[in-house]
Amino acid sequence: MIEFDMGVILLLFVSVPLVVIGVLALAYNIRSMHRPMRIRESIYECTNCSHVYAYARNRPMDRCPRCGHLNEAVRT
Repeated sequence: MIEFDMGVILLLFVSVPLVVIGVLALAYNIRSMHRPMRIRESIYECTNCSHVYAYARNRPMDRCPRCGHLNEAVRT
């Protein structure tokens, strides 16, 4: 039978889950950087002229490119 010290067992029980979580977090960050632009866009509909437009900026409100009216995002 293989004998292990308590320190080694404790180190394995702590470090292995931390490494797995770190690898998963890194993979999630790399995958989220390569999302299509369409997913990162905010969709706006102008309440003044009914023009629908999209911007990739993360703003709660943006100006309509057609009439310049300030509008809230319909979908982010």
